[in-house]
Amino acid sequence: MKNSMHWNYAWPFLVAALVGTGVSPVLAGESQGMMERVEATAKDIGEKIESKTKAVVQKVEEKHVVDKVGEKLKKAATKTAEGFEKAGNKISEKLKD
Repeated sequence: MKNSMHWNYAWPFLVAALVGTGVSPVLAGESQGMMERVEATAKDIGEKIESKTKAVVQKVEEKHVVDKVGEKLKKAATKTAEGFEKAGNKISEKLKD
């Protein structure tokens, strides 16, 4: 999740790279139109990335993934503690004999 969030901030750099490399050979009269198309494309890409990121976040929240993982960890910790308690009781019984 974290990796997909940084794309929201990366698209302006993509625009700068496209502008710096793609527009320089274009004639001055055509550069304005090319610039507008590059900006529109970059903006569209940024919006798509943002919408996909929001969709993923929403799915994670809807499925309560964090809560489910927390519950499973609690169960595992409880079982581990019970196992250690049983082992400790057995060791105590053996030492009493």
